[in-house]
Amino acid sequence: MHYKLWMSMALLFATPAFANDFIDQSKVELTLRNFYFDRDFQQQSNYPAAKDWSQGFIFKAHSGYTPGKVGFGLDLLATAGFKLDADANHAGTGNLPRDPITNKPSSSYGQIGLTAKAKVSATELRVGTLLPMNPVIVASPARLLPQTYRGVSLNSKDIPNLDLEAAYIDKVNHRDSTNWERIKMTGVNGRFKPAETDGLYYVGGHYQLIPNLKASGFYMNVEDLYDQSMFGLAHQWKFNDQTQLNSTLRYYHSRDQGQAKAGVVNNDLIHANLELKHATHKFIASSFHNQGSTAFPYLSGGETGLLIDTWPADFLNPKEKVYSLRYEYDFKNYIPGLRFMTRYTWGNHIEAPRLGGHQLKEDELDFDLGYTIQQGPFKNLSLRARYAIYDNTMLANANIKPANETRINIDYTLKFK
Repeated sequence: MHYKLWMSMALLFATPAFANDFIDQSKVELTLRNFYFDRDFQQQSNYPAAKDWSQGFIFKAHSGYTPGKVGFGLDLLATAGFKLDADANHAGTGNLPRDPITNKPSSSYGQIGLTAKAKVSATELRVGTLLPMNPVIVASPARLLPQTYRGVSLNSKDIPNLDLEAAYIDKVNHRDSTNWERIKMTGVNGRFKPAETDGLYYVGGHYQLIPNLKASGFYMNVEDLYDQSMFGLAHQWKFNDQTQLNSTLRYYHSRDQGQAKAGVVNNDLIHANLELKHATHKFIASSFHNQGSTAFPYLSGGETGLLIDTWPADFLNPKEKVYSLRYEYDFKNYIPGLRFMTRYTWGNHIEAPRLGGHQLKEDELDFDLGYTIQQGPFKNLSLRARYAIYDNTMLANANIKPANETRINIDYTLKFK
């Protein structure tokens, strides 16, 4: 039934009456992603490493809109992943699906997502496959294939200086999955009970108070699990053409909701981010402090909307105080397309009696080197190598273990329109 509906819509939009902006403003691209992932655990365990090598294909087709006061369109996201080298003893990277009994990674997998859209003025309604990305929910792009959600969303920029968004979501398709699943809250390190929800909704937006100051506010309700409110300010100060200072301050308020199937949620998080950019240099200092009796809650299989981006760990344990220093350099004056990043993140005051007690610590050192070809037949071919060294003082039963992690990506995006 759904297949016939989508085919009927596609045939309708292909007729001459709809072929103007619908076709002319369309965008079509294919990304080929070769991904090597190796998380080498530094403790004795049944799984010495989570490691695989895989090849992915991400095809995106975004139509324009049909003419008229109300414009209609259709988007397509088709993905496919293939195992190049992986086995059951090293599974669990999040790149390939696994057999629930043998733990053996799949040889191939894929999905097709369709999104119907309608637009009036600067307000857009989307139904189907969604890729939300805001301070309370993020569809993670950090593995071979992207995480997607299913639902309906509304985005409006009709009011000057105001960007509003809202959505209702009932299912998720994870980065290493081929089917829609019920949404869960992450239970990493035993912070919360394994629990699912029938759906969630969020509403929020950004308001430009003055040219260099923006206010943000979001509310998300994950039915019978938790709700989360976020309030934030972002300020930009441009000293001159070479130097700019960006600062962000956010406050998150998270509590259990409804039947509280995952247990008690009681977390207040204060998050600050300071970014100084001068010519080809960028210096970033970030921090967040977890307050309350529990860890910071977020959805399973994805990422948070926080501005400290770590790899093996999330630094969101109960009572944890986290600090991060980051440096980036753009080699555009010498080798256009070459970039380097290094970051050191440490957390202390972790309260986790089941993982070792009180005043626990963790730290992570990251390196990131990337190069994108700027011109010629292989323009947009991107090579990226990342390496992380992570350690903590928790017991061996913690899900997040000390590890040395290597990620190597080769991405090539072909734009057909």
